[in-house]
Amino acid sequence: MNNSNDPLHGVKLEKILTDLEAKLGWKEMGELLNINCFINKPRLKSSLKFLRQTPWARSKVEILYLKTFCSDHPAATKLIRGAIERKRADAEQYKQKNTGHKKDSKSDHNNDDTFTWPTLKKN
Repeated sequence: MNNSNDPLHGVKLEKILTDLEAKLGWKEMGELLNINCFINKPRLKSSLKFLRQTPWARSKVEILYLKTFCSDHPAATKLIRGAIERKRADAEQYKQKNTGHKKDSKSDHNNDDTFTWPTLKKN
């Protein structure tokens, strides 16, 4: 790990995947993240290719890495919250673009389709 404000600074995607695979395994990563490249014949090379081309999936993997290995880093919580907020904002923009409806703040809490991150078991 490094001393910058970003615990992911200088950490390559390949290292993120190999560390997560060593700690959790492909099966648990697939269950936690619900990403098909970890469920259906998981391989490092194909997973790297998919994650480099798919920002939403890469974001999930980076958040899992932060929660698994960098939970003590002071900036990790801020980064995780920021990523989740960006995901929600992107989903809302997509929804508005495709439905033509404005956001209704009253129904926002009642109709919550957002992904909930599972709590990791500490060994």
